Parts: sequence; C-alpha cells; structure tokens
Amino acid sequence: MKAFSFDKLRKTAAGVLAAVIIFAVLSPLAPRARALDDPAVDAEAAILVDIDAGSVLYSLNESVRRAPASLVKIMTALLAVESYERGDVKLSDRVTVTDADFSDIDSDGSTEYKRDETVTFEDLLYASFVSSANESCNAIARTVSGDVPTFISMMNTRAAELGCKDTSFGNTHGMPSDLNYSTAYDLYLITREALTHNLFKRVCSAKTWTVDATNVSDARVLRTGNNLLNDRSGYYYEYASGVKTGYTDAAGYCLIATASKDGRNLLSVILGAKSVIAEDGRTEVKSYTETKRLMNWGFDNFNLRELLTTMKLMAEIPVRLGRGANSVVLRPEENVTALLPNDADLTQVKLEPVLYEEGTLTAPVEKGAVLGEVKVSFNGVDYGTVNLIANTAVELDRTAYIGSEIRETLRNKYVRLTITVLVLLVILYVAFIIYYNIRRANKRKTAAELARRRVQEYRRSQEPAGASRRQTYADYPLPREDRYSRVPAETRATQRPAQPTTGKSFEEIEELLRRQNEELNNRTRGDK
Repeated sequence: MKAFSFDKLRKTAAGVLAAVIIFAVLSPLAPRARALDDPAVDAEAAILVDIDAGSVLYSLNESVRRAPASLVKIMTALLAVESYERGDVKLSDRVTVTDADFSDIDSDGSTEYKRDETVTFEDLLYASFVSSANESCNAIARTVSGDVPTFISMMNTRAAELGCKDTSFGNTHGMPSDLNYSTAYDLYLITREALTHNLFKRVCSAKTWTVDATNVSDARVLRTGNNLLNDRSGYYYEYASGVKTGYTDAAGYCLIATASKDGRNLLSVILGAKSVIAEDGRTEVKSYTETKRLMNWGFDNFNLRELLTTMKLMAEIPVRLGRGANSVVLRPEENVTALLPNDADLTQVKLEPVLYEEGTLTAPVEKGAVLGEVKVSFNGVDYGTVNLIANTAVELDRTAYIGSEIRETLRNKYVRLTITVLVLLVILYVAFIIYYNIRRANKRKTAAELARRRVQEYRRSQEPAGASRRQTYADYPLPREDRYSRVPAETRATQRPAQPTTGKSFEEIEELLRRQNEELNNRTRGDK
C-alpha cells in the first residue's frame, strides 16, 4: 500500500512539473527567445522602422487592411509636392476654394477655409497638415490635375508604384469611404517616399502657419493638431519631427510619426488606437502614448552595430615575383553596420569571402586592388556584400621577373630545339678549330724539325775530315724533293756548302743553300 502511494505521488509530481514547464514556455509573461522583449503596442496595427537603415524594428498586423483616416493626406501632399517640383504649379499660385471642395466632407469633418476664399497653393498645402483641412485637399487636387477623380486615380497609381499592395484611395482627405484602406506597412512606404522631399518635410513638421489676409478673412495663424509637436500639450515628445494624425470612428486614432535622437531617425505607424480614461481622470489618447513608448523602446534597445570593419584581415594570398614580400593581405573596402538589439551576439555574424583569383598572384599588386568580396549576414538576414581589397602594395622584383621570363621561354619546345641545334653547331665548330690547329701545329713541328736537322748537317759538314765517318744528308730521312730545288735528294745529299757556315745564323745558312741550289740547277740545265 505504501509502495502504491509513493508511486502515485511520484507520477503526480512529474505531471505537475511538466505542466509548470509547459506554462513557462507558453505563458506571455515568459521571456521571449529573442534579443529583447516585445513592446506589446496597444493598437490594432503598428510598425516601427529605422529610416536610415531601412530596418523594421517592430511590427504588429502590419499587413492587415485598416481605414487610414486623415493619413490619406500624406499621399495628397506627396502628389502636390511632386507637381510643384516638376514646375506644374507654383507655391504662390492663387486658388479659390469652391462649393465642390466641400461636397464629400461630413459636417464633423475638419475644415479651414470658407467658400469662395482665395488663398495660395502653399496655404492649401500647409492647411491640409497643420489644420487637417479636408477642403484644402480637394482644392489641391483640382489645381494639380484639373478635377478630383483624376487626382484620386493618380493617388492609386502612385501607391502601386511605391510597392503598396493593400492600399486604395477613394477620396483625397480620408473621410470614411469603402474605397479608403491601407496597411501600416504600405503607409510606411508612402511616408518614406514623401520624406525624401524637403518641402514635404517642412510642411509635416510645421507647428504653426500664418495665412495672410484673404478676400474674406483677416490674417490668421494655424496651429498643428499633432500634439507630439505641441510643447504645450501633455503628449509633447522632444524628439518628434512630424508627420500626421488621423481619426474617424471607423479608423480609431491613427498617427504616423518621425523622431530623431543621437543621429538616428525612426518612423512609426499606429492604426486603430483608442482613447481611455486614465487613473487621474484624464482622457488618454493611445495613439500618442503608444507612439512615444514605441519610439523610446526603439531608441533604447537598438543601435548601429559593426558587423564588419575595414580593419579585419580576411585572407592572405601568395604573390610570386614580389620584391620584399611573397604575399598580400585582403581587408574589407568599407564597414558594414546594422541596426541590431544592444545585446545581439555579434559572434554569430556570418562572413562568406570569395576570391576572384584562386592560387598565386603575380606582382605587381596595387594597394587597394579589388581581389574578392565578402558576403555579410546575421541571423539569416543578408546585410550586403563588400569588396575585398589589397591592404598593401607588392612591387615587382625585376631580376626575378627576367629569370621567370627566361624559364618560361625555355619551356617552349621549339625554343629548346633551336638551342639544341645551336649548341651542336658550336660544338662541331670548336672541334673543327681544334682539329685544324692540331694539324697546323704538327706541320709546323715537322717543318721545324726538318730545318733543325738540315742546319745540323750543314754545320757538321764544316768539321775537319779526320773523323772516322763523315755524315752526309743521306744519313737523315729527308723528303724526295726539297722545296728550294728540283734536284733529286740523292744528288744534294753529297754536296757541300761552298762557303763556311760556322757562326752563321739559320737565315744566313738558308740563304746560302738557296744560292747554291740555284747555281747547281743552272749548271744542270747547261749540261743538258
């Protein structure tokens, strides 16, 4: 029994523990598996975007169609500004407000000018934002395109050009209409484009506007209905710089706002907010409070973080024929930054380098030469591709280059064949010269030996006759014919010089022998 109770208790405890774990995971109060907590905006739809980075920091039902109320006036103002920039209208153009400009405005709709009142085009533009004047939008439409329906068609065409997929305009001002709808994201796209125009930025950020005296009214000052810009309201936000408020029963409280702080620029869209009674009894309009809270959340929890810096060395490539260096280091050409939560783990940044040339480079390599690129991503989001450049220059080693060119030339089979033939010819020529010189030396040696023997013989012939045996030319092997005479060698061998040769030089003896041979030859011819 006790064992059964213990087992049941163990199973019950396990079940309770599992339930606690499931509750902790699914409970909205549990920490999210993300860099920071969700601000949980109290509205039907919302979006927060960093304008400069183009990063969506927060979104809630951003693609759900909602009634935009007076936020429609942003598109009306955008077309008016573009018409002015094209030169189609001037800010000083005089426009008369007509009965038709009030035809589609409910009795509780906001207006500023009277029927038949003549004001400037600029007055109409400022009144549409500062006073949210509905009739000013219709007057603007007539001035820009000739009639309101044509202008509305232009509004829808421009929205499509900006990438709006869930937006339709049925009038110029935002009064209730089944044809008026948009989304938080589409309204962001429209506002982002409008903010690229300086005139629009001046209009949407104006706290007041003075209308000079007209044909039916004295001069008057218009004051903004955007309480984020009104430093006398309880909703004033010191960082706010625009843009537009809106309200209808169907749309609820709507607000598109921009704010700048510490060099950062945020844009928020709030749709379908409500007004509530605060604890102190005041009426609290949530479009303002949620905008301020969302903006502060964006400024406090996000910052530009460096995903890649130009100081990071990405790769090293070997370089041949370099003077004083055999490699070059690559670094990013520019920094890559992204707007990320402050506690984002940047060790998870993914870098994918690609080198344009595989293997070894050849000098020279210029500093800053683009040799590759690197793709940067974080948490599955691509943040761009940056060139990889040479961090230093590598100059060409001229000596190594010449040697390389020679080696490269020698690799050509035709060049090798030519050189081989030339070498063989040189060897044959040298062998011939050696052979020729050897033969010539041998001939000279033989001639010298013959002359030496002849001189010795002549000198012996001058010795006294008492010797046992007198040596003659016949005792030496001489050629059959002498180069000085046609007399046979046997005859010349028995001849004696007519004059003594003792003390005479070799040349003198040679001359003596030559004369004797001539005389002998002459006598021989005479006897015949």
